[in-house]
Amino acid sequence: MPRPSEALMNEAGEWIAEQLSEEGLMVTGGFVDLVLDMEWTAIEEGVDPDARGLVVDAVMAKMVEENVQVGPPLDTLSTDGIDTSQIRPVPRGFVEQVLSWEDDFLGFAGVTRANVAG
Repeated sequence: MPRPSEALMNEAGEWIAEQLSEEGLMVTGGFVDLVLDMEWTAIEEGVDPDARGLVVDAVMAKMVEENVQVGPPLDTLSTDGIDTSQIRPVPRGFVEQVLSWEDDFLGFAGVTRANVAG
C-alpha cells in the first residue's frame, strides 16, 4: 500500500499546521508530519483507511509507544525552562484534528486514503 508522494505529504503537513495555527492550536510542522507518518504506517500495517476511529486508535497507540508528549506553549514558559508537570500525553483531539484537515487537503488534491492505500 503506497503512501501519497513525499512532495504531496510535505505540502499537506505545512498546510495542516497552518490551518491548526489559525484555529489557535499551536503545533509544529514536525508534529503534524509525525501524526501523518504514524497514520500511514498504521494503514500499511492493515488498518482500514476509512475507519477513522481505528486509524486514530493506532496513531494514539504509536504515540504512547514512542512516549510522544506535549507541553505548554513556548511563550508561557518561564526563563527557568519547562515545568515538567505541564507535559502530558498527546490529546486524542489533536490527532483527530490533524486527520480531519488531512481529509480536506487530500480532497482538494482529488485523493482519498482508500485510493492511495488500495
